[in-house]
Amino acid sequence: MNYILPLSQTRLDDSDRVGRKSAVLADLVAAGSVVPDGFSVTTDALDACLAAAPPGSEEPAQVRAHIMAMALPESFVAEVAAALAGLGDDPVAVRSSGVAEDLAGQSFAGQYESVLNVRGLDGVLEAVRTCWASGFSERIAVYRGDGHVSAEVGVLVQRMVAADAAGVAFSCNPVTGDSDEVLISAVVGLGERLMAGEQTADEWLVRDGKAEITAAAAPGEPAAIDAAQALEVAELAVRTAEHYGKPQDIEWAYAGGELFLLQARPITTLSAVVREQIEIPIEEPEQFSTRDRNAVRPWTRLQTSLFLPVFSDAARHVFRFTTGATPQASSIGGWVYMSLPQAEPGTQLARIEDIAVQIRDGAPRKLVDRWNTEWKPAFAARLAALREIDPVEIDDATLLAHIRDMTGFFAEVHDVYFRLTGAAVVLLGELGVAAQEVLGWSAAQTLQLRGGLVGDHMQIAIGLGELARLAAARPDVRAIIEQGAPDAVEQLGRTDPEFAQALLDYREAYCHRTIGFDLTEPTLAEQPAVLLNLIRAQLDEPFDADRERAALRARLDATLAEAEPGLAAAGPQARQRFEAALAGSDLGAPVRDEKVYYAVSLWALLRYSLLELGGRLTAAGLTEHAHDVLHLDLETALEALPARADLREQVRTGRGQHTWAAAHPGPAFYGPPPTPLEMGPDLPEPSAGAEYVAQLAQWSMSLWAGGPGGESPAGTLRGLAASAGRYTGPARVIRDVTEFGKLRRGDVLVCPETTAQWAVLFPSVGALVTDNGSILSHPAIISREYGVPAVLATGSATSTFRDGQVITVDGAAGVVTLAGEL
Repeated sequence: MNYILPLSQTRLDDSDRVGRKSAVLADLVAAGSVVPDGFSVTTDALDACLAAAPPGSEEPAQVRAHIMAMALPESFVAEVAAALAGLGDDPVAVRSSGVAEDLAGQSFAGQYESVLNVRGLDGVLEAVRTCWASGFSERIAVYRGDGHVSAEVGVLVQRMVAADAAGVAFSCNPVTGDSDEVLISAVVGLGERLMAGEQTADEWLVRDGKAEITAAAAPGEPAAIDAAQALEVAELAVRTAEHYGKPQDIEWAYAGGELFLLQARPITTLSAVVREQIEIPIEEPEQFSTRDRNAVRPWTRLQTSLFLPVFSDAARHVFRFTTGATPQASSIGGWVYMSLPQAEPGTQLARIEDIAVQIRDGAPRKLVDRWNTEWKPAFAARLAALREIDPVEIDDATLLAHIRDMTGFFAEVHDVYFRLTGAAVVLLGELGVAAQEVLGWSAAQTLQLRGGLVGDHMQIAIGLGELARLAAARPDVRAIIEQGAPDAVEQLGRTDPEFAQALLDYREAYCHRTIGFDLTEPTLAEQPAVLLNLIRAQLDEPFDADRERAALRARLDATLAEAEPGLAAAGPQARQRFEAALAGSDLGAPVRDEKVYYAVSLWALLRYSLLELGGRLTAAGLTEHAHDVLHLDLETALEALPARADLREQVRTGRGQHTWAAAHPGPAFYGPPPTPLEMGPDLPEPSAGAEYVAQLAQWSMSLWAGGPGGESPAGTLRGLAASAGRYTGPARVIRDVTEFGKLRRGDVLVCPETTAQWAVLFPSVGALVTDNGSILSHPAIISREYGVPAVLATGSATSTFRDGQVITVDGAAGVVTLAGEL
């Protein structure tokens, strides 16, 4: 029998075998939280040991004595030794994990034993005995209230966190039940002294993105954590609560600047569950529908009402020059799904013939030309004018009109956005088909010809490099940025007003953008500490656009040199076709991120105005908090202010449904997969142009395939080989913009997937590993632009690796290997 279960292989359903504490932590690892690595001793091990107890040893004291004195089975000792060796030579924490522990009704907090800083096999085995014995203590029987003791005790063994600071956090105020307040207790060093009542803690309250220390353990002395860390702890507590759909009490620790989750359990002192779940009725679609791969979380009610109609309407442009299909977007169970209705064979053939004419007439290139000459300058001017309107300074009627004006512009921007997406697909497809037919190249070889590092969005990276260069040349500025104090921006203003002004100019010009297509995420302008950390990552080697472009040009020239023999053999006509396709692809390259740059700039302005509306609804007594507006549909929110309609019940429903959706992600698809389209003998033969369109569609669609590349050998993770090269460096797991500041130059960026807005990190990245993606996804393209080795679509990189682990990324083989620890 196996008595050991690694944390990485444990699931929530294993609670009966490993105890609730272990199962919950394993579940949160899978959800993306950073948890110290370890393994569980299952309840089967204790059962096997107790089976050897002498008759008449049923009393708790007798059971405890037997546990501490009995001989342990050799097979059990061998399993513990092997699992312990996998954790290295560092000390470990050995914690009890009761099957009935950490439940909503009774937490059993502090009832079971834990042993810290344990070294060696003998020490671990002795600590395991101590944890087992604690399950048979009188205090457990008293706590249960029924006089019962239980053998259902697992043991969790984890790498010990050498905490610089630690403590607990409540995802909502346990006294008032306020779901928008996070309470944090923090002490210097290990949190066990806080839990044991041996040390007084600093107390923090986090609300509306602001952290305030409400009680200091030692007034006048530095606090255990700073405001930025308090915000990070609060975000972890809320994310954990949203994962389980109910308020949570978490234990956490900071070690070496990294935040670890040590335990999570429901808050048992609330009179009612504040973050309630309200189930969303599911109406399964009749046609095949796939969950949108770009939607990593459910949309709030506000975002759904704002973006879903626009998205569904504009998405028709994506396949405008390939299949002509019209995707439809819908919300099912709070998640976005896409369907692609099939046309009759005759209708489909007519579509393709029409597309062939459009491609022959150069329609995709004309759209890109229109972007450069008409749409882009118009969007830039309109955004500049909107930025001049401060939503805080205008009256209610003007604010409502301002929001309605922006929502109209929002639809216009996204219509153009998806038009350009469709054009870019076919421009790249023409290069792919030409390279395939003329040179016999694969898609991966063709994509080495993609240019980049040009376009309006590049000034974001260039400007950040200029700030880093300026800071590096000024010792006082550099010292402040490297120290990373919560009041660093204020210190810079006092120490070097010139640099502070440059920082402000950059922030105003480039940081008012959402990081993704998500109204709930703060912009970089709202997080000055993250911006300063991005500068810190470049202090030793600021981004040099000319150098990076020269390196990219050299890689492109080398690829073209590889193509030259094939082009020479193919003849002048084939060369002309290839070069024309290459020029078309180059034409569309900068548009890829430019269109995102302008779109998310508008998203940010909408976010600011909608939150201002939320604040006014709260001030009028119609909602409880400004962010409640995110859980209302747009029209309801807009109409409520002049009507003074109470919205609290609607907010409760919207929030509850969003919480339920987050805890119940829908399946990857609904409905039966579509059957292949049969053109039939009665239809006319497609023209050569239509055949070419079919080639373009087939080549383009093949690029979106992704996913892990098969079984991964021990100590490795396999994925999609996306950008060649081999690199070894420290992993840095970053899941969203709030963690951007963790990156240091040369780190291996490990993330779910990147978008255009993540480009600001790439000047500092040594290699890239993602959970998701395809060979044509943003992380693949930008990695090749910067010459960064990349392995994508591993499926589990963010839950497999943790900050500080040294990993080797082989971007040609598609393999990531754990090399060691820093």
